[in-house]
Amino acid sequence: MQFYPSKPLAPYISHYLIIERETQENSLLRFFPDGHSGMIFHFGDTFKEQSAYSDQISQHPQSLVYGQVSQHFNLIAGKKISMLIVVFRPYGLAMFTSVAAKELTNSIISLTDIFGREAESLSEQVMFGKGHVGRIKLIEHWLLKRIIRKPGELLLVQACIDQSDRENGQLSVKQLSGQFSVSERTIERAFDVMVGISPKKYGRVIRLQHYLKLRKLNPALTLTSLSYDAGYYDQAHFIHEFSSLTGLTPKQYAANNNRLAVNLMWISKA
Repeated sequence: MQFYPSKPLAPYISHYLIIERETQENSLLRFFPDGHSGMIFHFGDTFKEQSAYSDQISQHPQSLVYGQVSQHFNLIAGKKISMLIVVFRPYGLAMFTSVAAKELTNSIISLTDIFGREAESLSEQVMFGKGHVGRIKLIEHWLLKRIIRKPGELLLVQACIDQSDRENGQLSVKQLSGQFSVSERTIERAFDVMVGISPKKYGRVIRLQHYLKLRKLNPALTLTSLSYDAGYYDQAHFIHEFSSLTGLTPKQYAANNNRLAVNLMWISKA
């Protein structure tokens, strides 16, 4: 279930996502990049995160912020999934914290570790808020008081993101540099501060998301046709990119319709 932000927050928040599901304990979910960061409030069991590099498993906090994701990783679900996700625009989270977006990339951080003890009050209010709309109003009221003005970086990054989105991730940093008459390094620095991943990486993620949208709209088309339409120069390139970002082959993804979101899906159930 999705809700959209109020007009003052629409430049920074894409939407609010409500996910509620009863499942078997210790079911495994795959989470992969979609170009957004977020804020999550858990009302049921929190997720555990499985390290991509070891057997280490960490418990997520009840209320948290996650930065841009540049790689896939696994989450372990409890019996009851009930959460509200604030899905920020690619540069949105940076408008509410002085921490550079690059410092939050691939990180799950407690809300209080980012915003201090005042976030404890918000978490409690949201936990006992009246329905989805009431909870969203509480979050919006809190966020509106915390917008940090970053006019120069914001305008440049907004322009680059908008152009990259229009071209479905096909523009290089050099092309963006030429279009906006700034150096490539200036764009890369602005992305470090505001987005958290490089313009090149963002383009790769958006191209993948474009493919997934095309696949949903045109389920009868072949994998080859869809990959060319999405801008991949051959099928091998597409499969490599898809697997690199999701940890799955395109056929594995297509065969699994059990998803909580386009980039969050079950890969096993206990």
